[in-house]
Amino acid sequence: MKHWKLFLLAAKHWINDLRSNEKRLLILATLLAAVSMSMISSFSDRLSRTMQYRASELIAADLTIFSSREINDEFIRKASELGLSHSQALGFSTMAFANDQLQLVRVRSVQENYPLKGYNQLANEFYGKGEFIKAAPAPGKVWAEERILQKLNANIGGAIEIGESVFQIERILQQDADRSGSLFSPFGRLLMSRQDVAKTGVIGEGSRIWYKHYYAGSEDAVANFVSWLEPRLDKTQKLGGIKDGQENVSSALGKAQQYLSLASLISVLLAAVAIALCAQRYSERHFNTAALLRCLGASSEQVRTIFVYKLMLTALLGAVCGALIGFVLHFALLEVVADILPKDLMPARFTPVLVSMLCAALVLMLIALAPILNLNKVSPARVLRRELKPRSVQANVFFVLAVTMMVALAFLLTKNLILSVVFVVGLALLLLIYGLLSTAMLAGLKRVQGYLPSTLRLGLTQLNRHQYYARSQIAAFAFIFTSVALIWIVRGDLFENWQSQVPEGTPNHFAINILPDQKDDFALAMSNKGLATSDFYPMVRGRLTHINNVDVADLFKEDEGPEALKRELNLTWSDTLRLDEAITDGDWFDELPENSSPAVNWISLEEELARRLNVNIGDDVSFNMAGQTLVTKIASFRSVKWDNFRPNFYVVFTPEVLSQFHHTYINSFYLPPQEGRWLLQLNQQFKAVTVIEIEQILDQVRQILAQTSLAVEAILLLVLLCAMVLMFATLLSTLSLRKHEAALYRTFGASEATIRSRIRSEYITLALVSSLLALLSFEGISLALYVIIFKVSWQPHITLWLMVPLLALSSILFAGFYANRDVLKASPRQLLQEIN
Repeated sequence: MKHWKLFLLAAKHWINDLRSNEKRLLILATLLAAVSMSMISSFSDRLSRTMQYRASELIAADLTIFSSREINDEFIRKASELGLSHSQALGFSTMAFANDQLQLVRVRSVQENYPLKGYNQLANEFYGKGEFIKAAPAPGKVWAEERILQKLNANIGGAIEIGESVFQIERILQQDADRSGSLFSPFGRLLMSRQDVAKTGVIGEGSRIWYKHYYAGSEDAVANFVSWLEPRLDKTQKLGGIKDGQENVSSALGKAQQYLSLASLISVLLAAVAIALCAQRYSERHFNTAALLRCLGASSEQVRTIFVYKLMLTALLGAVCGALIGFVLHFALLEVVADILPKDLMPARFTPVLVSMLCAALVLMLIALAPILNLNKVSPARVLRRELKPRSVQANVFFVLAVTMMVALAFLLTKNLILSVVFVVGLALLLLIYGLLSTAMLAGLKRVQGYLPSTLRLGLTQLNRHQYYARSQIAAFAFIFTSVALIWIVRGDLFENWQSQVPEGTPNHFAINILPDQKDDFALAMSNKGLATSDFYPMVRGRLTHINNVDVADLFKEDEGPEALKRELNLTWSDTLRLDEAITDGDWFDELPENSSPAVNWISLEEELARRLNVNIGDDVSFNMAGQTLVTKIASFRSVKWDNFRPNFYVVFTPEVLSQFHHTYINSFYLPPQEGRWLLQLNQQFKAVTVIEIEQILDQVRQILAQTSLAVEAILLLVLLCAMVLMFATLLSTLSLRKHEAALYRTFGASEATIRSRIRSEYITLALVSSLLALLSFEGISLALYVIIFKVSWQPHITLWLMVPLLALSSILFAGFYANRDVLKASPRQLLQEIN
């Protein structure tokens, strides 16, 4: 028979199958997989793109190119071809002069369309209320930070001399739109027009200047530009994005994106479990159909082809309809939560819908194919002998293919290979372990069945009568509760982690250049004002020059070494390890061997810098500080939390080593925004001290984290919805079996109350056993996730050991009785007719 005839026959059988519960359940499971993937993917795609868009306001563009040399104009021409807007900046450090005072400043000269994203925050008086302006300084005018004007005794409207030109101070620059770079630079920032650079005369041959290009536009245009740009960048040019803004923002966005990807992956895996259960039952229900086809002359290959075509039609209907429904539902979801979401959401794309269609179809085909292929092994004799079972095909190949496909799908959703492998392989192992443990638990409970309450005794009897289905449902429910617990706990810990970055009262000012003889007076001034301050951290400026007596210029080619080698570092000393840092290798100073030489100058190095420098514990590192060379030895590597708003240091010395050099102190404190003018008094008392205000940065970071948190909450609700719907599908997969039992009970005179009691006992036992397995597996998975993926500390979750069993009992009982409502009401004759 030709394939098109087989296809027509399969289509006819497929239409007839739509009346069967198994076929409808298989379509429903596939549809739910597509709905959940499409809805979550479309929703998270728009939210994550919006979060990235908002975060791009911290760098004044979607993309930047930074270089110590002039950047090729070819980049601008290509950007224009792609429809990207662009702007340029040139920066340098120079001396500013006013009122017989000199001050070193960092100048950023910008074009008139700067910034492309975000706003400059300007004020008309010292520590006054800021105004957000999307503009650049006009020619002949400058915007300067408050600390520059304070050092120069200058004010708005006054004159400031830069090089050979005099400029008018038009506004106070409270916050530059481009927030990339260090918060703790000792020099203030000044914005001027790019047209005025030549007038200053400070730029000449050999000048230390930098160039920066800003680009902004549609996502596709930026992506195409990056693809074109990357192979053309030279070693002096650095491509920048959101991650080059403040570290805490990029860290929060990264973890939020991992969470959204994790939620999408779990929704797919939940659907896959339901499909596996439905496919197995569907295959068993069609043994007789396959036997009848064989009797009518169809070969085993033709039987296989017919059922594969039917499976493809099921995949097509479920995947296409589900993906489209999910796409529509994501708009409805956005309307429901519109009040708590950003108002400027990025437009929807159809790409997640197409990907969801393909993924849902692949999930169904690979997972359901193994039981479907059993049908061509059915003997024609089964028409007369129903007890004959087909020879099972080797499912190992399909299992490996399914796991491989799921890993690929997970990688597509998460863009994280480690996360994909951990979850998919972990799921496969979990399902195998669940099957073994559920068998062992049922056998163990059977031995002590006489000592259990009557409800559990009756439930165990029911489960042991149908162990295959019991094991399948225990595994499915355990996975559902593991997923829900995992999503819930990870969400809570992410919130705690984000809130710990910028809690209420986070220091919003940093004071640098505090002289040693002013340290106590400064602390007294803070105390008299009633301000809580952080510790005073000593700082010495120094440059790393040699590693194991080899000049770093010989170890690293120009523009290839770490940024820390290209500038002076802020060095500090301490005899205690900070609470938010940890030793990753070596020993802290007080744990060094007693026989270590007291003449050795020990240091602790930040672990990432140590990796990039390719140094080991015990290596010699030389520093130059004010013309003096100091040779040190590495005692330990430390992990540093760069995503907090606290002073952090690459290198920490022992106190007796660094204290002999000229040093200043840095301190942080929280000052209510309405009391900003008090800083004028502080500046008058401590003229050498520079105060850096970061309240604007904190506010924007809080807004971004708040939006990220709301996105996580919405995704959590979606996963919970998918879990509940798939729970119904799991319970419905055994509906025909329950109808058969109920018909027998009714035939022999059992009442509705008796049947209800047996169902209730079975579901209570099922809930307790599956919740126990879920909790054990959850603790193991959460440990791996916290340590490997999210890199946060882990501890057992005691409250879940009470909450999960309660959730399992309530949800399984509710879903179970709702799914079996017809079983409890129908007569034996009606039940038997539905089964047939």
